Amino acid sequence: MPDEMSAESPDAAPERASQPPRVAIRAFRQSDIETVAGFEAEIAVASFADEAVTDLAHYRKKLGKLLKYGDDWTQVLVVSDTSGAERIAGWAWVAKRQNFITGETYADFRSLYVDGASAGPAAAVGLLRAVLAYCEEEGFSRIVGRTATSNEAMRSLYRLAGFEERHVVYEMDIGPGMSRRPTR
Repeated sequence: MPDEMSAESPDAAPERASQPPRVAIRAFRQSDIETVAGFEAEIAVASFADEAVTDLAHYRKKLGKLLKYGDDWTQVLVVSDTSGAERIAGWAWVAKRQNFITGETYADFRSLYVDGASAGPAAAVGLLRAVLAYCEEEGFSRIVGRTATSNEAMRSLYRLAGFEERHVVYEMDIGPGMSRRPTR
């Protein structure tokens, strides 16, 4: 008599395929560098458009140093399909900073990336919650994050979490061949 507990019904395969992916957060590892370098290049394009640094070798070197020397909080978002195969679908990076005048210790929210198409719509919020929980556990007085005004996805996530916009950066190109309006 076959073991009914291990037998798969003909209807199980479509049911399994429709299940959402399993998502977990774990520490960033050496084997993650190639994927995360790609994420960093995509973040650069979203934030800096034509001025983005997209050289993956640059990011591989930076991330390698981060693992070798840094004690920053770096986590990856891992998605597992129903067969158990895993792939990285996001990452977050938070660095501890201290104001040299006041001694205040705060979090520098350096990076966040989530491939929502593969991780699901709630994955970015879940990773952001992990960032916030870490910062609270560490006792940081505040979290400072930056993004380009053109990066609406990150700006929306910041607003959702309760961040407030505090600083605006203005730039003016003044090099040869650049036109600008004269001041009065």
